[in-house]
Amino acid sequence: MKQLPKHAKSFTLAALAALTLSIQAGTAGAAPTTVKLAPYAVQAVAADSSVSTQIFNKYMTLLNVKGQLPKAITYLNAHIDEVSAYQASLMVLRLENAIVKVQSTFDQSIANTSIQEAINKVYKIDDSFANIISRTKDKKLKTLLQAASDNGLKLETAEGFYFPIVDYKGFQKYRAYVGADVKAYIDIMTVESEQANVKDAGLMIGYQQLANRALSQEQFVKQFPNSNRTAAIKTLYNNYKTLTFYGVNNTPLFDYETNEMQPNAIKGYTMILDRNKDTKSDYLNLLQKFMDLAKDHGYKQTAEVTAFRKANVPIN
Repeated sequence: MKQLPKHAKSFTLAALAALTLSIQAGTAGAAPTTVKLAPYAVQAVAADSSVSTQIFNKYMTLLNVKGQLPKAITYLNAHIDEVSAYQASLMVLRLENAIVKVQSTFDQSIANTSIQEAINKVYKIDDSFANIISRTKDKKLKTLLQAASDNGLKLETAEGFYFPIVDYKGFQKYRAYVGADVKAYIDIMTVESEQANVKDAGLMIGYQQLANRALSQEQFVKQFPNSNRTAAIKTLYNNYKTLTFYGVNNTPLFDYETNEMQPNAIKGYTMILDRNKDTKSDYLNLLQKFMDLAKDHGYKQTAEVTAFRKANVPIN
């Protein structure tokens, strides 16, 4: 049987700063309930039919009743094509808020030592809740994990610890019905929930993928400054800037012993910059200046390189 570490959730500060899982549990959950969408995504509620208004109101009622989230999700899936884009956007963002709210409850339940050990007995790499449910004989575990899945959560693991996160892939079915900003938000968060950027204080994605994610986040912030989810994406983007220019504890941008930049980072960042020469981006401009400076210094972490990072991408 695999051993569970004593301090499985004790991540380094650098990893916590970059870990998207904490973004899900924090900024999304803190989003205000009064949703402000990008102007062109908004349709006047007064113009909505009485049927769509009834659907909207019934859904909101379900969403606000404790224990009715699975029923609210089923109702949304069945009727989202009968409401306006504005209403659909409100409904989807409220759904995210509701899922994040119950996430903390399931997080505590799954964190229980007996539950962790029960999952650990049958867990295989990349297992989902459904995989665990089908493999375990523990009825209590089956019930708990099925409830987590029904409430819009999926299984994630880091440092040998199992925990639930929002299943943003499940939001993809709503893309066709919501405003442009919510659609873009769903896409960004789906990427994050499907493949974590950091685990066990190590970088889990390539440097080109890292930069491309940062570019998508930067574009969202510029294109949708008034979106209800702009603050969340800004936080995510800032974390990606930290990842880009510093790395994390177990995958630092510059090797601890040699002070040399990771070869894959040199290759990946250079390719990203070459492919996006005509792209207007503050992120790419900063990365270009940084790589030019690093090249002048033999891609080593010199005092000048350190000063550049401190001045342009400060961290606490």
